Amino acid sequence: MFDKKFKIVVVLLVLVIMGILFGKDIIASLSSVDEISKLTESKSLTYYKKSCEYEDAEVCNELGDMYHYGSDIVSIDYDDAVTYYTKACELESGQGCNNLAYMIDNGKGVKINNWTALRLYKKACKLNEIEACYNVGSMYYNGEGAKRNYYNANYYFKKACENGIGAGCNNLGYMYEHGKYLKRNINEAMSKYLDACDMGEASGCNNLAHLKEKQGNTVSAKQFYRKACLLGDNHSCNKLENVLGTYIYQIKTEQELEEAKSVCNASTKGGTMCYRVGLYYEKQEESEKARYYFEKACQREQSQSCKHLGDLYR
Repeated sequence: MFDKKFKIVVVLLVLVIMGILFGKDIIASLSSVDEISKLTESKSLTYYKKSCEYEDAEVCNELGDMYHYGSDIVSIDYDDAVTYYTKACELESGQGCNNLAYMIDNGKGVKINNWTALRLYKKACKLNEIEACYNVGSMYYNGEGAKRNYYNANYYFKKACENGIGAGCNNLGYMYEHGKYLKRNINEAMSKYLDACDMGEASGCNNLAHLKEKQGNTVSAKQFYRKACLLGDNHSCNKLENVLGTYIYQIKTEQELEEAKSVCNASTKGGTMCYRVGLYYEKQEESEKARYYFEKACQREQSQSCKHLGDLYR
């Protein structure tokens, strides 16, 4: 009987021989598969381009996106992106005009020209690309591509807001809050901020929370800071540490845990939330997780967390 080591040596020897005899064929086979893949990709791109040549505006814009962001069949090339966005815009694609304006506004594949970008955004807006309406409003508000004009900014922000662009509602709220062209009206500002927040615009939630806090409505402020934080607004996460932190003494539910973890991880100031999460895990006897959150809280000068760390390391 052959022993186990001998069998292993024989198997390895057979594999080496097969590699010598058939290695080139295997490599050639893999290479041919790669060539077929490249050929398929090349044909795919060819047909996309033909579709654009035959004046399919949507495909021209899609080609622009592929070159702008890169894809599985092309690499990023801003010059080509501009070429196809231009074609799409010429074919009356609102998306194409909006995207072309963005490239020109930001100097991608072409020299920055705010004046031209503004006019392309306006064309896109007329073609019912609502995001472009918001962009026109922003340029008028900031005086880019034209003199600052709050009247025009208000017009385009309103159009964007009425068609579901949360950032447009938020900017209208700001104009009401600060009396920019519109008469100062805090109730109207709060209404527009609420609309923006409901549309998932984090800035709207944050601005509404700020006004609620100024009015002394801590409960409502907490609610909107929380929503803004969960939508990714770091400023709101930091505010939530102050507004909400001192009110949570013990985390009891999974929802409270997830919210506290989200605030802890997103904020950069204050360690109250991290401390609360640490307490939760300490109570669950999950020492490593508790230590992690106490460490974060301690680094933010939350003294009680430093004390708990000392206890854990004893």
